[in-house]
Amino acid sequence: MNTGSMIIMIGCFDTKAEDFGYLFNCLKDKNVDVLTLNTGVLGTTDQFPVDFESDVVAKAGGSQLSMLRKGNDRGKALEIMGRGAARILGDLLSKNKVDAVIGMGGGGGTYMALAAMQAVPFGIPKLCLSTLATKDLSEKIGNKDIVLMPSIVDVAGLNAISRVLIRQAAGALVGMVDTLDSDERESAGSIAMSVFGNTNLCAESCSQLLKEKEYDVLAFHAVGSGGKTMEALISEGFFDAVLDLTTTELADHLCGGICSAGPDRLTAAPKMGIPQIVVPGCLDMVNFGVLESVPEKYKDRQLYSWAPDVTLMRTNASENEQLGKILADKINASKGKVSVVLPLGGLSKIGAKGEVFYDPEIDGVLFDAIRNHIKSDIDIIEVDDNINTVAFAKNAVNALLDLMEKVS
Repeated sequence: MNTGSMIIMIGCFDTKAEDFGYLFNCLKDKNVDVLTLNTGVLGTTDQFPVDFESDVVAKAGGSQLSMLRKGNDRGKALEIMGRGAARILGDLLSKNKVDAVIGMGGGGGTYMALAAMQAVPFGIPKLCLSTLATKDLSEKIGNKDIVLMPSIVDVAGLNAISRVLIRQAAGALVGMVDTLDSDERESAGSIAMSVFGNTNLCAESCSQLLKEKEYDVLAFHAVGSGGKTMEALISEGFFDAVLDLTTTELADHLCGGICSAGPDRLTAAPKMGIPQIVVPGCLDMVNFGVLESVPEKYKDRQLYSWAPDVTLMRTNASENEQLGKILADKINASKGKVSVVLPLGGLSKIGAKGEVFYDPEIDGVLFDAIRNHIKSDIDIIEVDDNINTVAFAKNAVNALLDLMEKVS
């Protein structure tokens, strides 16, 4: 069943040759093809064929193996070998020669394997058997769908435990390859949507309306990691359109909140040129942790406890003026069809009339900034309702469908 599948095996074949030799044989027993990539700088092995030796990996990473050995700088070597492995994987991907990737190791081996896997798009199985699997590796994994498997014992020679886990890792990876495309469902297209607690009712209504028209809707929680993941998948060509209801991460990035998605938020869809609806959802707030964690310079601002561990700060007029320009500048660079939908009745659930963050005057500063900085050929659709309503959802969905019809 697996014949012809290409598995990439990445690791330090200098110090972990016995372990990788066993993994290689476990994979071959599953009737898959295996390409091997050596990230170890001290040497190689003859226990199995090595397709990409460490000198090739080092060169791809921008250095020479001899220089890495001479420099004796472990941190630099890990960085260069990880980068080189990622570039080689990228080249193999461009030639459709990657069906799955597996690595294993301790701290250094894990770092290089995870760095290499950053080059592999969503949906291609990626597994790392690691001594660090139970640690917080979120920064190294980023927004990738990487499976971490605890090695229990060190990856330092075969034993009764490591043999079991290496066999299971091989079987799990090949099993993931076997399931690819087995549950494909027809849809009218795939749509990315950003959501937050303060826009949840709207997002649920949008999702239902779009699913009724056979669209596949993928919602991303706008807490920083969600925005980063959405942007990454848009860049990988995963979506046909974007319904960006909740751009609150821009406010957190501006003010140092805990939900910043970084400077690249709201840039992928403009670059890809796919239809996009942008809503300034929840730009009336910045997210912090417990009340005591709010920076001193914001202590006298309007604060609201959304949850015991979440404190929201109401954005002021100056911040909204900046945010309007930031949002406009980002979508002005769009290569495709884009429209802005303004919820004149408030930017969030708690920004509605009678709610704690209701302030139409400050909202008006944001709206004016968007109007003043947006390109003349980008439509601005003004809706009288609050964002977190079924009425607003209908307007947002209709605007998106109109854009998609224009490019079809």
